Amino acid sequence: MRVYLDLTQTMVGQALVNGDAWSVQVNVQPGSCSLVVEQTLNGDTSTRSEHRSFKITPRALNGVDVTSPSETVLKFSGPGHTGATVEITVVSGPGGTAPSAVTVTGGRWETTVTNWPFGSYSLKAIQKVSDNANGWIESLPYLFSVNRVLPDPTDITFTEEYWPTFSGKGYNRATVKIADPGGSTFPAPNALVSAGKWSSRASQEWGPTFKRDVYFRQFLDGQQSPTWVHLIVTIPPLAPVIGQMQEDGLSPKISGTCSSGAVVEVTFSDAPLTKHPAIVTGTNWTFQRETPFAPDVPHIVTVTQFVAGQTSPSASVTFTVYTPMLKPLIFEPEPSSQVGRDVTVKGRSGMAGASMQLRDVVSGRDLGEPKLLIAGGDWSIDLTVLEFREYTADAQQTLNQRESERSDMLKFEVVLLPPVFTQPTESGDQPRTATLEGEGMPLGRVEVWLAGDTGPLLRNIPVDSDGHWKAEVTLPVGAKIIWARQTFDGQISKDSPPLNYNVVPAAPYIETPALDEHIGRRVVISGFGVPGDRVTVKLGGAVSKVLGRSPVLEDRTWSVTLMLNLPGGRYGLVAVASCDGFESADSPERSVVLGAFLPSIDVPAAGRWASDPVHFEGQGKAGIGQVMSWYNPDLKWVLNVDVSPSGWRGSAAQPLPDGGNWCRFEQTLTGSKVGETVSDCAESKRFDVDVLHS
Repeated sequence: MRVYLDLTQTMVGQALVNGDAWSVQVNVQPGSCSLVVEQTLNGDTSTRSEHRSFKITPRALNGVDVTSPSETVLKFSGPGHTGATVEITVVSGPGGTAPSAVTVTGGRWETTVTNWPFGSYSLKAIQKVSDNANGWIESLPYLFSVNRVLPDPTDITFTEEYWPTFSGKGYNRATVKIADPGGSTFPAPNALVSAGKWSSRASQEWGPTFKRDVYFRQFLDGQQSPTWVHLIVTIPPLAPVIGQMQEDGLSPKISGTCSSGAVVEVTFSDAPLTKHPAIVTGTNWTFQRETPFAPDVPHIVTVTQFVAGQTSPSASVTFTVYTPMLKPLIFEPEPSSQVGRDVTVKGRSGMAGASMQLRDVVSGRDLGEPKLLIAGGDWSIDLTVLEFREYTADAQQTLNQRESERSDMLKFEVVLLPPVFTQPTESGDQPRTATLEGEGMPLGRVEVWLAGDTGPLLRNIPVDSDGHWKAEVTLPVGAKIIWARQTFDGQISKDSPPLNYNVVPAAPYIETPALDEHIGRRVVISGFGVPGDRVTVKLGGAVSKVLGRSPVLEDRTWSVTLMLNLPGGRYGLVAVASCDGFESADSPERSVVLGAFLPSIDVPAAGRWASDPVHFEGQGKAGIGQVMSWYNPDLKWVLNVDVSPSGWRGSAAQPLPDGGNWCRFEQTLTGSKVGETVSDCAESKRFDVDVLHS
């Protein structure tokens, strides 16, 4: 048996027929509907029955949620049958209109009411659907109750001030009362709730307090909130106030204010674990430590107070105690001395970090710029471009805006000082023609005198803007004494102290051998010098061994022939000129490479005839050798011939001149235990080349 919605193919239920009876459970939506049935047996289906009309009742609501989104609004909501209408009826209560009926959408519904009087309400809620005949099909009612009361005040806070203010949220137009325990005394005035908020300041100063109980309740139109809301109020003591720091040597007197009856403790940054009790009188406290503080460095004093069972936050102040200001002392220049326009004033008793200032006592104006002293003790200040006159000066130092006593006065006179020599130096040497140099008054003029002369040696030497002067002079060899004086802006200086120095020969010049030239044991050292001088040739460096001497000829040349009995290797040669017992400085060192080992040329033998290509043989050490013309060493006859312990051999790569010839042979050395790199140059005996019969 199958059940269909009339006039449709929508089956809403089916079941087997039991005998001649049947029962089918159907699933249809709430509302009016018409149903028909048909049966099937062995594949044959009967015609449909006559239709029968039914009214399907919606299920009863299974709950209603009641909330209050605002203080005047109640919202009712819950699940329901989509499309049904939910209707709430007030069964009993102090008044108020029922909420509007609403349609269930997406399985949910909600409706609101406003401004219901406070009290208890009994309510009935149904959901209904249309019967399509201008009537309704209603569900069974759902009964529930709502108790609308004046709410407790919420979000109650207080300010941690000695005169606290209480505030919170409440019901508009309600009055919030603030009471002590028992409700007989009120520590703050009533507060009217406006815009959902209220606030009330205490009627009197509480000061610091610890866990004081306060109660809050709101009232409106004869109604009151359910309970007294309890609040525990703790107001910690404020930090004490640090007032005056009265200087008293290295331990200042410290004072301030606090709460009456408080216990005040003081600590210091240089001993933070030591707590000192202060003397408290009423609302004032004082303290002075017996132990002095380190001077000129910051210290921190920290103060707390204990009152109402609580320790306050701390108050801190940074302070510094200062060492007594020292009176400066000037020790340079000496009293009544004469100084130049640029002078350095030196003194003692300076204080680290202080600013030292010189003063012209007569005019009362500062002398120079202030000098910041990095360290204590001695100090100095540079004064420049002073006037030519007598000065009376004193000094004063300032540290941390504190001024010292002024130093004793110093008198000195600014004059044009004599120039000084920087070249030559005392007992130094200079060549015959040399430059005299020195320092003097910028843009002044210098003249130089020579002992034994009746007039100046040099006149009118200009001093440049940097204070330097120089002039060239030529003098004979010998010991000399010179001095100088200068003029500037109508002033004439005294003579400088006499300077003793020696005029010596100029260092000679080495012409040959050339730099890094290879030389043999027999070598000629030659060069140029001053006629009449005598040249000494020496090994350079720490050895300084004299190798030979030679006079300088009138054509300015000199020459020394040497036979060097030295191991092969690199050496430095220097030459020194002497005259009348005075010696020049060393010439620049000339580096040469000595070949001490002498190879041999055995073939061609002396007096023998040879023909092209000429063949050469000889003895040597391991290395590479070459045969060259005796007349022209740049003309190489045999290049890069190998030399072994058994000797060397090679043939000329080009024809030799007809007739008598001589040749030379030299080689590089490899594996020398003494560090030799080249040999001496071996020379052959005469041999003859017969070009016509070659």
